[in-house]
Amino acid sequence: PDDYIPSLVEAYPKELINAYLLGQFVNLRSGTVYRNFDRIRNNSTEKIKPKETLMVGMDFNIQHMAATIYGIRDSHWHGLAELSDIFDTPDMARILKERYKDKGHRIVIYPDASGASGHSSNASLSDFVVLQQFPYNFELRVDHSNPAVKDRVASVNRQFERHQLFINSRTCPKTADCLEKQTYDKNGEPDKKSGFDHQNDATGYPIAREFPIVRPVTQLNVAGMI
Repeated sequence: PDDYIPSLVEAYPKELINAYLLGQFVNLRSGTVYRNFDRIRNNSTEKIKPKETLMVGMDFNIQHMAATIYGIRDSHWHGLAELSDIFDTPDMARILKERYKDKGHRIVIYPDASGASGHSSNASLSDFVVLQQFPYNFELRVDHSNPAVKDRVASVNRQFERHQLFINSRTCPKTADCLEKQTYDKNGEPDKKSGFDHQNDATGYPIAREFPIVRPVTQLNVAGMI
């Protein structure tokens, strides 16, 4: 189709375009996962404004709960604050309420979709229920399942490449550090043994949902070929 190549360029970061369109051999299994993140080029100096809406990416893990807190500036997403190594979901909810919601901020959470049935708090309630019930009553934006990991990574890399995603490395030092240091394992998957994955997952969930990778569809006119 006439729009096939433009749709590929729109959907994928440059290293995949080099592979798909130019036929180049691109090593997608080595180096850093978030290769398009540049601490200088993608740096933000923005800070949280009074009573602004905060978009929170959240990853569930006992003793390693992580959240990346975003603000939106002229349609660009800025990582403004972070929470890391929080014990469990009730602790995370309490901190978000005390630091932000009680000060007039609207909180919108983009969680790991597995939290619908997961129990990061070692309790009978799911993580989602903890976040949505009184006294927190947080708004959740989440699909029934997470996107493929490679699509989430591609979405984040694409937004960094387009200068539409920024991280304040002063207020989000662990986020910047993890983005720079997570590599691929021997199976070509983002490494989960080094401890950089929790914050990166939290960083990526909102971006993957709001700026998903939409795969181009090619229609084949079978009838016309007979």
